[in-house]
Amino acid sequence: MKEPVQIAEMIEKAIAALGEEGRKSEGLIEAKAKSMAEYDKQFAVACAKLKANGVPVGMIDRLAKGETAEILYARIVAEEALRAHYARMEQLQAQLNGLQSLNRYLSVL
Repeated sequence: MKEPVQIAEMIEKAIAALGEEGRKSEGLIEAKAKSMAEYDKQFAVACAKLKANGVPVGMIDRLAKGETAEILYARIVAEEALRAHYARMEQLQAQLNGLQSLNRYLSVL
């Protein structure tokens, strides 16, 4: 069984890790927003160029997606990075909750 001091140290580490992840949130959110805005802008530009060049309406969407595939890739990476970040924060919170419960149990003994 773990000693209360060890549990307290583990709680402190979990709190520090949660704080560090929390500080990353703003940057990841901004990266996602910028990538989404850039994709939307470039997609609209590609559609307008294709329309101006007389490309049939039914093909504009597919061709524009092809032209903006790299930007879409960056957008997906940014979205998944943020999603993974939130999952990591949830995992850290669950770990902290477990440690706190264990600490309460040990303090009762």
